[in-house]
Amino acid sequence: MPSPEETTAAARAFLAAHPDAEEALAALAERDADGEPWTFADIALDSGQFGDFVARDLATDAGNGYRLRHPEAVRAAIEAGPADPDATDETVSADETAPPGAPKAAAGTNTATSGVPPSLAESLPDGRTALALVGALLAVAAARLVAAPAVLRDGFVVSPANDTYFFRYWQERLAARADGVFDFGLFADMGGAAGTRPLAHAMNWWVTVLFGGVDAAPAVAAWLPVVASVCLGYVVYRIAKSLTGDVRVALAAVVFYGLAPVNVVYTSVGFLDHQAHQYLWIGVLVLALTALATDVTGRVTGRPRRGSDDAGSDAGDDLQAAARAHARDARMWAAAFVLAVAVFASAHAYGGSPLTFVPLAGVVGLRVALDVRHDIAPGLANAPLLGGLALGAGLALAAHLALGWHESIAAGTPLLVAGGAFVVVALGELWRRLSLPPLGLVAVEALVALTGLFGYARLRPDDVARLQSRAGDLFFREGISETVSLFSPDFAVVFGPLLQLGVGFYFAVAVLGVATWAVARRYEPGWLVLVCFAWYYTLLATVQVRFAGQLAIVIAPFAGIGLVYLLSAIDIARPVVTLGPNNERNTTSRPNRHRSDDTVADEQSITSLALPSGTRLRGYLVATVALVLLFNLLLVPSLVGQTTYDRAQFDAAQTVDAHAEQVEREYPRNFVLSQWGDNRMYNYFVSGEAQSYGYARSNHGSFLASPDPDAEYDRLRDRVGYVVLTERENAPATNTTYAALHEGLGVGRNDTDPVGHYQLLAADDGVRTFAVVSGAVIEVAEPTDAQVSATTAVTLAEETYTYTRTASVSDGTAAIRVAHPGKYTIGNQTVTVTGEAVLQGNQTQISLG
Repeated sequence: MPSPEETTAAARAFLAAHPDAEEALAALAERDADGEPWTFADIALDSGQFGDFVARDLATDAGNGYRLRHPEAVRAAIEAGPADPDATDETVSADETAPPGAPKAAAGTNTATSGVPPSLAESLPDGRTALALVGALLAVAAARLVAAPAVLRDGFVVSPANDTYFFRYWQERLAARADGVFDFGLFADMGGAAGTRPLAHAMNWWVTVLFGGVDAAPAVAAWLPVVASVCLGYVVYRIAKSLTGDVRVALAAVVFYGLAPVNVVYTSVGFLDHQAHQYLWIGVLVLALTALATDVTGRVTGRPRRGSDDAGSDAGDDLQAAARAHARDARMWAAAFVLAVAVFASAHAYGGSPLTFVPLAGVVGLRVALDVRHDIAPGLANAPLLGGLALGAGLALAAHLALGWHESIAAGTPLLVAGGAFVVVALGELWRRLSLPPLGLVAVEALVALTGLFGYARLRPDDVARLQSRAGDLFFREGISETVSLFSPDFAVVFGPLLQLGVGFYFAVAVLGVATWAVARRYEPGWLVLVCFAWYYTLLATVQVRFAGQLAIVIAPFAGIGLVYLLSAIDIARPVVTLGPNNERNTTSRPNRHRSDDTVADEQSITSLALPSGTRLRGYLVATVALVLLFNLLLVPSLVGQTTYDRAQFDAAQTVDAHAEQVEREYPRNFVLSQWGDNRMYNYFVSGEAQSYGYARSNHGSFLASPDPDAEYDRLRDRVGYVVLTERENAPATNTTYAALHEGLGVGRNDTDPVGHYQLLAADDGVRTFAVVSGAVIEVAEPTDAQVSATTAVTLAEETYTYTRTASVSDGTAAIRVAHPGKYTIGNQTVTVTGEAVLQGNQTQISLG
């Protein structure tokens, strides 16, 4: 229990943090003097103020309400006034007298937004906030476990989608070749895995070896995406917290990111693809850029404090001094090193990595223009940034040259950005010294970028040709669901984002517009980073919805602000100060160096989480948040379910595998022909050969449309061992292979023609599984009619089908090819065909004479 002196100090600190609450606190003191408990509904403090009041241990629970801890001490604090934010050692500060676990008083310097962390203890969240953060991260993990029943099946990991098996193919092969986690030579000898996504493959096999080798591969494939998503959730929390200083916004950002349906799909349990790696490193890249960007303003925030006589005298000089300190701070160079690692990793994480560096280039160019506009030396303000870019570009290029990773265009793009950054910063220094208009600098920067691209195209024409080819593959492929626009007309344009990102998108767009306005008017380099990335990925998602996964990451802080603003608008939460009018700064294109509004102190950072005290308000809070997240909660399972395999498909793969093992078929004789979007899954579980679906994509459609399935056998016999068909909405005509096999099961059901080279193995829930066989030949001598038929009963899954094959007589004999073993009736004769005869194409003779 705090002493009266500690309570007085804590109350003065509360008043310093909430100067508008003095009258409400005086009224509360009078109300408490009546001797009766009071509730939140009885007082004038808002929910945020009340939560901070209780957190500072100024009130105690009286059972049916609250009472002041030390009423006289609180009244003494009201008479003394708010604590002096500039208190020295002789004046006891609020932070020093706050009870253990209470949040620090906001005294003008927001360490969360400064980019310069104080001590480790101060940077850690309090217990309640930490618990809420753990809950938010658990929500991230839980959303990605929605697919667990379909993925973790019968001791197998049945990864969703098709491309995941390409990554599992290389994961297992590279892990099998590794001599241990210290087999660094394998990084330089990854074969085909080094081509377009080397970092993803390298991390997959290395983590697999770390956890036990090939035997651990399925478990790693299942859990690595989930773990990476949770790590990214914490990164999102740090980004939002560093920009807003508001833990409520940061926690909401984590939830919006974690429950964005499109992001969940690409990182759900078992989804071992490049996205888990790519998304995480994009988050780290944005976090590093944000930390470097907010550092300069964060240093100035605490200097002209509220109530200081010289607050307006030297804001411009403070910025210059802060820029110099920023360039000399070892912690900022540590952040630059993180940026370098993120640049290197992003360059090699996936095939379209050059796209990642477009917004990064935009951030650098606009940041320099922003520095010049506010009379800050770009060289000092961006020194760690330049160092991080240069080191990251060097690492990316070294991995390409030394390890053979990725294509030259992917390794060269970071180098272009880093080189351009140095040129732009040099131009910025010149522009500032000549006092030229910042808008002209932006135009010159665009000219520099175009000149650099033109020069690169002249020097490396092969790279440009390859880039055009990759762009064609990325943007102009058809027949893939993820290539449609986020704003597809199929969903009335405006509802596409709702299905892919949830309601948070609409919150985010509104706040993104405000943030863009703020960046244009004020010195907001931190928000500039997020604004550039958000608009860029919005543009890409407009072209193809696949980029909505990245968009979900960078708009999450905006969505978090939108949610807290909504809660404050209905008087459930304390208002959001970030980007508000109270933070208004300079609005002119070239300010006087001594304007006091060039930077403003962050007066109301919220570093501790508090819930409304009243049961009704808490109910409103839960109901509002649940309503906002309703669409996410409904859409995540449905969208994830579109990528998982149902029981019948997995059983088909197991059926083929069992049959292939029984008859001793090995690759390529056990290759499964199926729809290309499922092809890798079937072949992974049958032969492990899941590297490509090219053959299936080229041949499956023509195979189904062929009018004569047995004629197709001659084309497939040396390449295909099995065929799996699934029900199709736009089924081919009735006289096709699809009709004969899927509708007729190959035995002539539903008025179709029976076949002689496709043996039905399973038929379940719209999935038909066939073994491609030579077919036994029954040679019938001395027939009495022009055609001869052989009939048997085929029993499958307790259902019996009549299988009849007919052949015409030629030169006194008839050759009937059958695909099923059994006892056949021909006229008044019977003959037994063995399974071996069906597989090998053996002949059996019978005479009807």
